[in-house]
Amino acid sequence: MNVFSLTTAAACIAAGACAAGEMLVDFDRYDCSRIIPVDFTAPYWVTPQPVETGKIKVEKRKVGENTVIDVTVADPFLDNPGIALLPPKERKYWDISAYEELHADIENLDRNQQLMLSVRVNNPRVNDRQTANNSGFALNPGERGTLKLYYPQADEFSPVKVDWMLATPPGVPGPKNVDGRRVEAITLWGHSVKIYSRNRAWRYRIHSVRLVKPKRPYPAAVGSPETFFPFVDRYGQYRHDDWPDKIHEDADFKKALDKETAGRKGRIAGWNRFGGWANGPKLEAKGYFYPAKYEGKWYLVDPEGCLFFSHGVCTIRYDIRAERKAQNWFPPELAASGPNHNFSRDNLRRKFGPELEKVYPGFVTRRLEEWGLNTIGNWADLEFMRGGGTPYAMELPYPKCPRTAGVKGLEGGIFDVFSTEFAASMRSAAARPEFAFARKDPMLIGIFITNEIYWGNDRTAAARSAFASPATQPAKREFIKELKRKYISIDVLNDKWGSNYADWQEILDTVALPDAERSFEDFLSFNKRIFEVFYSTCRDVVKEFSPNAIYFGSRIHLTNMPELFEAASRYADVVSTNTYTWSFDGLRKEGLPEDKPILISEFHVGVLDRGMFNADLRPAGVTQQDRAQAYLRLLQGALLHPQIVGTHYFCYRDSPVTGRWDGENFAIGMVDVTDTPYWELTAMMRKIGANMIQYRLKGEFKCDWE
Repeated sequence: MNVFSLTTAAACIAAGACAAGEMLVDFDRYDCSRIIPVDFTAPYWVTPQPVETGKIKVEKRKVGENTVIDVTVADPFLDNPGIALLPPKERKYWDISAYEELHADIENLDRNQQLMLSVRVNNPRVNDRQTANNSGFALNPGERGTLKLYYPQADEFSPVKVDWMLATPPGVPGPKNVDGRRVEAITLWGHSVKIYSRNRAWRYRIHSVRLVKPKRPYPAAVGSPETFFPFVDRYGQYRHDDWPDKIHEDADFKKALDKETAGRKGRIAGWNRFGGWANGPKLEAKGYFYPAKYEGKWYLVDPEGCLFFSHGVCTIRYDIRAERKAQNWFPPELAASGPNHNFSRDNLRRKFGPELEKVYPGFVTRRLEEWGLNTIGNWADLEFMRGGGTPYAMELPYPKCPRTAGVKGLEGGIFDVFSTEFAASMRSAAARPEFAFARKDPMLIGIFITNEIYWGNDRTAAARSAFASPATQPAKREFIKELKRKYISIDVLNDKWGSNYADWQEILDTVALPDAERSFEDFLSFNKRIFEVFYSTCRDVVKEFSPNAIYFGSRIHLTNMPELFEAASRYADVVSTNTYTWSFDGLRKEGLPEDKPILISEFHVGVLDRGMFNADLRPAGVTQQDRAQAYLRLLQGALLHPQIVGTHYFCYRDSPVTGRWDGENFAIGMVDVTDTPYWELTAMMRKIGANMIQYRLKGEFKCDWE
């Protein structure tokens, strides 16, 4: 790397730009009063708020010949604390437009825990999620590494318009593509410190902030709609870029298949047929999977009594339909395919021929073994589970029953757990013939019921929804019954709530909510009751369906309501949570006992070097090697966490480049739309799969197989 002279660096800082070299911030000359301690007290796309200096300490110091910045997050109860590097006082914006990558060299000063950090560049109006880009990583204790951000830029003069997708191609105005000339701040922040830090301070050192890789010209095709459209080829790939292993013609599918099969190493040595560690400690062999604690950490135990860490992947299926919001997005020969097209199945047919459905499930089984994966996670097509070669977790269908009324913060209401249809619909679904194979299958690890239920934006939303429902709603009637048992007299309730209901019938008939503060205790109590009934009923259904199956709960996401985790932990054998982050080290959930096993039922990381436009919920660098390293740090944190018994990656295949039904077009797959693996990622998965139980037992971050 070229060394950027201090003279040039000083000129660069004075201009607020860095068009002539690589160093963006020279800490020798940078005015550290422009480093502002901040906290993202809302989701990451919202503008951060300044915090008291004592809660986040920033110190400039000399280390040898270099000047560095040390940052200490002293208050572990901040949400997403960090620092904002503002441009010099004489400039309104940083100008990073001459480059396309920002690198920050970071050192984790803590010797006991991982550091999780992300970087963001944002334009004005960042709170609309349209003009910001971020990336993150984790460092092991004492480790030094480079946090990398690729920031595609938009050409404001481009006449090409592509609406609806969550991210657009480089050069095309849209989400994630920033204006490099108008960057308000460069922010480094720790994600959810109060959830992950376990009340410990975070300490890290910033050695440098650099710009690398001069911006490449936009593809000529971006210059006009006539040359840009269609921007998707017949294989579902972006037309106007090239990358390793891109499919250019049908013959390339056979080449890709031959390459993969020729390079196979086979099943991990030391695995038994379930993917448990055959050569390790033996616990009771019960003939089915169950959770157990061994030497201070939770594990799953496989049917043969071997220790088992569920290293899996979600959504192994044939169909992911690519949306088309304009006729000219896809090639003319696909004009008749309607508003979406299944490129994935078409490509699998080209690769495996007319016997696809017969050969592909077995091929996937061998693939998972090769990649060190021992679990099929949620949402797989049933034929991949029925094959018998890989343990699996499955979901019973979502309950169909009446819903409570919509209220602010829970506009769609919630299913009424007190209605007779709630449990009946789940039992009916579980009795469907297509699920019969799983009832006594030793490969069945466990069962989820539902996914990422939205219970509202506060701790009483579900109860408020019940109260705002009509008098005939079972949940409403149950709530009023509970109030009558507690208060007996309506006058006593009126005194507590500051209300003036004439009698119990009036409170049953009303849909107007009472004073929130004075009624909070009762609404919180009923909210807890809703959670209790939900989880207890779901557990009953799971155990009736398959008595030995592990009940994994409901894949909780985007909530820290302690009452929800309390109820889940009371009834679920293992509590599942969809947790998108860069580190699982120190993960905790308020309300979840510290001696309850946890399954990470979804997580992912992504980068943008293979023709995709959106690096996902947790971007992790620039290259596939960065992504593989991010996966390793995630699994290291999980394997050393005493409660985590498994991690299920979301998902098997990339999102369609034009987006799925909701516009999500994430680069998150283990394979792309043409079924080509991301080799760097799968090689890392194999290393982890071969060593995970030994690593967990050893209990140290350091490993000799990295």
